[in-house]
Amino acid sequence: MYSNKPIIQISPLTEVEYLRWSGLLAERLGIIVPKERKMFLQSKIWSRMREIGYTAYDKYWEYINSGIEGNLEWSQLVDRLTVHETSFFRHKPSFELVKEDMLRKIHLSDETLKYKMWSVSCATGEEAYSLAMLASNACQNTDIKTYFGVTATDVSSPAVALAKQAIYSAEKMANIDEEYRNNLVQLNDEMFTVKDSIKKRMAFGVFNLLDVNRPSNIKYDVIYCQNVLMYFEKKVREHILNGLVAYLNRDGLLVLGQTEINAWSHPKMNRVNKNRTLAFRLK
Repeated sequence: MYSNKPIIQISPLTEVEYLRWSGLLAERLGIIVPKERKMFLQSKIWSRMREIGYTAYDKYWEYINSGIEGNLEWSQLVDRLTVHETSFFRHKPSFELVKEDMLRKIHLSDETLKYKMWSVSCATGEEAYSLAMLASNACQNTDIKTYFGVTATDVSSPAVALAKQAIYSAEKMANIDEEYRNNLVQLNDEMFTVKDSIKKRMAFGVFNLLDVNRPSNIKYDVIYCQNVLMYFEKKVREHILNGLVAYLNRDGLLVLGQTEINAWSHPKMNRVNKNRTLAFRLK
């Protein structure tokens, strides 16, 4: 049966409206939507407006700027506007670098090693769980007492909620090598999750990268920041990276996407020499 409910008609974004909405994203999230992506911005706003029955941009604008309800709706819109396409072990050379770093620190440790990792833009969790599975396997192959934890954050609260659930389609298992599949639980022919022993090592939260300079006592051995910097203009990228340096433990590793930043340097950081990766180590 087809519904007789009419399709809500929404007019295209005018130039003034485009500047207004793109300016809001830049102000709140630091995300830049260039003019050539105006249709992308329009389609995402359209789809959310249709879902909740708005036909005018100005009325929807008033709604998302209206207190608690507006904040909740803003979170839903952000989820549409930020990209969550990801996979397990998405860039294997970078994960190999993290594995080498952890094994080296285990080897150098005389007592208990506590190893903390941060997945900066975790989306629906695949990256964060990949780090946890990697660390879990490394811990099983040493006599040194080793504890690890993964903090996973994203600007989108709906994405973080999905990450906490840790339920994935069977197709995603194709990117997980056999050595890590002992960390998985098959739910049925179509879905799988990760073991509780892995989930216990995870901490999820909503975090806006523009707030990276806020004081924090937490320090990490690895900060994994891939596939997110591309959405920011160059000055904001540098602002984010400079802020992340303060979150690193001594000898800590900052892992970036290969093509996301050019010519960045920091007086406290040294470039890591490993093929097909872009990473820096705290001096």
